[in-house]
Amino acid sequence: MNMQASLLQVKELTKTYKRFTLGPLDLEVEPDIVVGLVGANGSGKSTLFRILMDIVKEDTGHIKFFGQEWTEDDIEWKLHVGYSGEILEAYEFLTITEMKNLISRWYQSWNHNEFENLVKRYKIDVDERYGKCSKGTKKKIEFIFTLCHNPTLLLLDEPTAGVDLVSQRKMKEDLMRFMEDGEKAIVLATHKIEEINQLCDEIVVLDSGRITHSFNKDDIYDTWARIWISDVVEQVIQHPNVIQFEMDPPQIVTNDVEALESIMQKEQMSITHIQRLSIEEVLEFLIDQE
Repeated sequence: MNMQASLLQVKELTKTYKRFTLGPLDLEVEPDIVVGLVGANGSGKSTLFRILMDIVKEDTGHIKFFGQEWTEDDIEWKLHVGYSGEILEAYEFLTITEMKNLISRWYQSWNHNEFENLVKRYKIDVDERYGKCSKGTKKKIEFIFTLCHNPTLLLLDEPTAGVDLVSQRKMKEDLMRFMEDGEKAIVLATHKIEEINQLCDEIVVLDSGRITHSFNKDDIYDTWARIWISDVVEQVIQHPNVIQFEMDPPQIVTNDVEALESIMQKEQMSITHIQRLSIEEVLEFLIDQE
């Protein structure tokens, strides 16, 4: 298996339901990258993960893991992927130890010491039945199972939702540790700005089943800004890089501050103040405008 190629490559992926269509989607995930998948509830994030994990079958398109398009009978790629997406409910009658004994048999690379360390770190009662655990505890258990078979790629669907603050911090630390060797990658669906700030390199915005924006997180600081101006010129307001215009006081939000500054200079417009936008502000614009 070629680990030097893209770890995940999606081309023209589609899935149609009665009231929702996912795609067509194109997505590529390379080693040493954490991709933040963001979007409103119902935008298709969980559906995408379930298609990637072959839980749901796509209608059209191509999916490659580790540079190879696998057949339905191939399971080798799953040995190298860790998925957290509420898939353990079928085993709710098992204790955590019983669940570990079952799941660990699927992976030759299962690390029993890692499991023991993580259940202690997250204070998991391994004798408790999974179905009796709280939502947050279930999330922590699923996260532990995701890591213990030494995967190369993690697909995480809101892994910290409902998790206590201390455990959220620990999960972020463990994900940073996971990425240390520079050969792995994570696709992280999240609604939490702090996770995007602390973990993600690239951001993909999903809206109504389509990828509407994809960019490097650091580009936000270089390109997005709010500009206060002393007067208004229609040509500038209608420029494609103007995301929002407000009249009182006159101000513009742009996704290319250098381009707008250049045009304003030509139009002899006065700029009174420029403020760079935070990731949270940018994502609000991108998600709300769709």
